[in-house]
Amino acid sequence: MEISNEQVCSKIVRFIRKEVKKRSAQVIVVGISGGIDSAVTAALAAKALGPDKVFGLLLPDSSVTPKKDTSHALELVRGLKIRYKIIELKTLRKHLLQRLPNNKLASGNLLVRLRMSLIYYYAAILNGLVLGTGDKSEMSLGYFTKYGDGAADLFPISDLYKTQVRALARYLSIPDEIINKESSARLWKGHTAEREIGLAYDDIDLILDHFERGIRISSHPLRKKAVKVKELMEKNKHKQEMPVLCKLFS
Repeated sequence: MEISNEQVCSKIVRFIRKEVKKRSAQVIVVGISGGIDSAVTAALAAKALGPDKVFGLLLPDSSVTPKKDTSHALELVRGLKIRYKIIELKTLRKHLLQRLPNNKLASGNLLVRLRMSLIYYYAAILNGLVLGTGDKSEMSLGYFTKYGDGAADLFPISDLYKTQVRALARYLSIPDEIINKESSARLWKGHTAEREIGLAYDDIDLILDHFERGIRISSHPLRKKAVKVKELMEKNKHKQEMPVLCKLFS
């Protein structure tokens, strides 16, 4: 059943309020990248709790993060009137990588995990909960960094496909330059999500929706893309699972 953006917003706001109250948290901590998912997540948190109870962390690495991302993130937090802090990670990551083997993907994932470490640091000192920014498209594909952006206490938009997040962003009056920007975790310079995945989110969301509803994909071009989506889901299945425990006495 289709529900309106107003209903979606209302349900997520109630979810955030309920979970924060249940855990007796004082604040929500969220990483603000300048992208659409974190923008929508922060806006929903501010609507649920009020801006004074939302703390945004802007964590650019200027060697890979475009200046426009930081500008968009600043525009967002100032518009929402939430508290925020900027921490530049370029020097820290460079210092660590000088002592580590060179690997492009591992280096990108290290940056994501550094960001989440700082987000949890601030959550600890502020008695807060970490708000995850993953959407249904990326969570379903496993397109996130394990123990990086895949780590959080609450995931408010994880049941919305990327295309639905865009629609909700318009309803929430998120700036157009954020809504229309290509999605990217900024793992390396010039990185975009659709280029790395090899598929457009419009196709990904349509395929995932077909899978969920048990609808057969009859279109030949879409069938080939569906195979790729299934391969990605299978490859990243381990990201959806809890660590495997060795049971000795059961």
